[in-house]
Amino acid sequence: MAQWRPTPLIYTSMLLWTVGYCAVMLLPFCVALLLPEEARGRFSRWVILQYGRVMVYRAVWPFVRVKFEDGAAGETRPGIYVFNHRSASDPFLVATLNIPVIQAVNGWPMRLPFFGFFARRGGYIDTTKLSYEEARDRMGRMLERGVSVAAFPEGTRSGSRRMNQFRSGVFKAARELGAVIYPCCIVGNEELPDRRFRFRCGRIRVRLLPPLAPEEVRSFGNAFLLKNHIRSRIQREIERMEGIASDE
Repeated sequence: MAQWRPTPLIYTSMLLWTVGYCAVMLLPFCVALLLPEEARGRFSRWVILQYGRVMVYRAVWPFVRVKFEDGAAGETRPGIYVFNHRSASDPFLVATLNIPVIQAVNGWPMRLPFFGFFARRGGYIDTTKLSYEEARDRMGRMLERGVSVAAFPEGTRSGSRRMNQFRSGVFKAARELGAVIYPCCIVGNEELPDRRFRFRCGRIRVRLLPPLAPEEVRSFGNAFLLKNHIRSRIQREIERMEGIASDE
């Protein structure tokens, strides 16, 4: 028997929650557009964070349940959060960190008529439009303001439990900026949704690992060694998480 897929129910719920959220936030956001650029960006990132949490913890519940596990031992310094990338739901799952961040993304999210509007005003970084130096400098300015960066160095979602190779750009920037790196693991969402944007019922776990301090980041001879180290840490932790998940 084919597994039941609650796709229509989930998308209907997401639409209703989105309409309700926009109705509540429309006036405050319009007022925020009159603020100076930095304050406007800060408010936009807060709006994005709260919307992400609504989608993750309300709109898809009870069909999809999300659990966040904090293994950073209380570390809160602004830094670069590095995630594996299995599904289109990954950018929403960044909201489980419960901190306003910017994301380094490929160009297509910035061009979306609804999400792109907020991403541009929140200061998201379009890695396909900017040169490496421009993207790095923008990351540096945001980190100086206390705003962390989320990145998916696989570049594109794998759609499976297999993790693609990492690109070096964000790791090169981390070394040059002396940034903290927070490895993050996502498991369980390879079909939430799948490549045809269909949902099944399931559980997603997001685990934040202990960070690498700036001096440890810079101790690697180059970005290639650093990215391989981070990828190996994420891969090992994912294997442990999926082993635990299969026994529960």
